[in-house]
Amino acid sequence: MQQGLLPLEYTQSYSLCDFVVAECNQMAFELFHSVLQGSIKDKFICVYGESGCGKTHLLQGLARDYGFSYHTANQIFTANLWEWVSNRQVLILDDAHKVEDDTWWFHLYNLVKEQDKYLLIGSIKPPTMWPVKLADWRSRLSTFISAEMRNPDDDTLKRVLEKIWKDKGIIVDNAILEYLSRRIDRNFPAICQWANKIDTLSAQQRRSITISMLHHLFAA
Repeated sequence: MQQGLLPLEYTQSYSLCDFVVAECNQMAFELFHSVLQGSIKDKFICVYGESGCGKTHLLQGLARDYGFSYHTANQIFTANLWEWVSNRQVLILDDAHKVEDDTWWFHLYNLVKEQDKYLLIGSIKPPTMWPVKLADWRSRLSTFISAEMRNPDDDTLKRVLEKIWKDKGIIVDNAILEYLSRRIDRNFPAICQWANKIDTLSAQQRRSITISMLHHLFAA
């Protein structure tokens, strides 16, 4: 009797070496690196896009590779802002859209500017589209440089799958990647979850990944 899929949890890697740079995210990737390399002077940077487009991967990857601290806006909302800003040269703040307190943001902005720090944030919308009521904060938001991150297209989806499996020593032909590109949701968590699920099934059945295997998996 064939066993069901093992209940294995997939832990996504947030290292920059696992971040696939493609047309959908290249502008954001290059913008952050320009800031960190000192080639642009702007201190307030935002990457934005739908959930699953890779913002968290990019922000956490930058934090790990450069030794910065990664936090979400909700984590810092109740913290001592002066202490948080003072102890870091580069501030990385994800899920910025989840805190809608204009006064808090205005205070954070002023602290960052006064102490000549960098603020890198991730949000689902660009700062100019935030639901802002405080006029002073709205004017400050216009100083952010923003870059959109889009969900992966077919080519990026294939490259991500290919990289995940190649890192595990699994080689698949283009027909497999093409088959999956027509069936998997266009966001990075879904791609990684499907890669792990298929890898687990392949190991269980002790055979290579085939179109027939995938057909039965999606039909189940």
